[in-house]
Amino acid sequence: MKEKENRDEKGVSGSCVLKTLWLLAVPITLQSFITSSLNLVDNMMVGNLGEASIAAVGLANQYIFIFTLCLMGVNAGASVFMSQLWGKQELKGIKTFLGVDMTVGFMASLLFGIGAFSFPEVIMGVLSKDREVIRLGADYLRIVAMSCLFMNFTQGYSSALRSTEQTKVPMFASLIGVLANAFLNWVFIFGNLGMPKMGVKGAALATTLARLLEMTFIISVVYFSKNKVAAHIKELFSFNMECLKKYFITSWSVIANELIFSIGLTFYSIAYARIGTNAVATMQIATTLNNMFMIFLIGIATAAAIMIGNSIGAGKEERARTYSVHVGKLTPLVGVLLGVFIWFLAPFIVSFFKVQPETYRDTVSVLRIMALFLPLRAFNMVMIVGVFRGGGDTLYSMLVQAGTIWLYSVPLSFIGALILKLPVYGVFFLICTEEIIKMLFELSRLKSGKWLKNLV
Repeated sequence: MKEKENRDEKGVSGSCVLKTLWLLAVPITLQSFITSSLNLVDNMMVGNLGEASIAAVGLANQYIFIFTLCLMGVNAGASVFMSQLWGKQELKGIKTFLGVDMTVGFMASLLFGIGAFSFPEVIMGVLSKDREVIRLGADYLRIVAMSCLFMNFTQGYSSALRSTEQTKVPMFASLIGVLANAFLNWVFIFGNLGMPKMGVKGAALATTLARLLEMTFIISVVYFSKNKVAAHIKELFSFNMECLKKYFITSWSVIANELIFSIGLTFYSIAYARIGTNAVATMQIATTLNNMFMIFLIGIATAAAIMIGNSIGAGKEERARTYSVHVGKLTPLVGVLLGVFIWFLAPFIVSFFKVQPETYRDTVSVLRIMALFLPLRAFNMVMIVGVFRGGGDTLYSMLVQAGTIWLYSVPLSFIGALILKLPVYGVFFLICTEEIIKMLFELSRLKSGKWLKNLV
């Protein structure tokens, strides 16, 4: 009987996998697109204030980015359990891990929020030596500090909803957030509707209020509709030390992975800043635009993690293996298509930003380098965030991430910027070669099958 079931699972067709992936990935992708649009709107509106403002908001958001990825690590660690528990239809366990998620996330939010509010000049001083950039960035950080707490609630409930295959509510929450942010940017940055012209401070205030609306919407929908993840206080705090131990054994490496990745990106920004403020503005614009295209891969990766986690929780491990093979073949193809799109549209998209000719040329060059490496990056992202994480194998990816970033690409970025005196696009090319090394490790792990672990 078991052998027959395994043959059936191996026989799951590519079209069946694609259909399931599509149904889950589309709402997640739309949510990621909306969220990335919020950052793009910020940068385009702040872009009208000059390159110092672009650099200030971009570098300040590097700190928020570290927090966001830390929070994503906390959420992802809980999602590994919630996805597998959903495969067994254990709602009580899902609510327990939602409580763990929210509690650990709250501590992280408090830590990062206090840092942004109390020591913004210190944070900006690490990221830049330009006094004007430091001043503007500190103003931005001090205001957005409160949004850290709002994001914890939003992301916690979003993780629980996605793990139980409810992807539309988080998508609508993000839509409300980005629309509110665009409108409030217009009001506060430029002083419309009788409000004072606040510039960078206005962008920070708009972002904070948008995060508040986003949080209010998602919590209201969950509890007013009596959603299956609507947990009471007692259910959220029903976890004990044994449950926490189980969570951290799996999740510490996910959290560490996100912190390693985000801090590594911050060190890249420090290397770019040594080239000049124009280089920082170049990378801020290029990264924001690149993130708009990467959302497709984030959607596929998150959907893959849900599919694989649900299958393992339901005891259908052979199906999980089949999913991993099909996803591994699909993602590089998606990367090629996106890369072609970015390569040809780069000059047109960058033209919307009011920057100097040198910054324009450098940004187009960086985007085209991104396009070349996108197939590799697509495979690596979906393996780390989707297949391995959904399979409960979190430690291996963290070790690969840590090794390639800190032993290879971070040292290389400073060698390129300070010793070789390369332009920003030359330094970025050196960093991107990391994807080749990472791919070799991820491909080996995928073929070994050691990534598949039933945690529940």
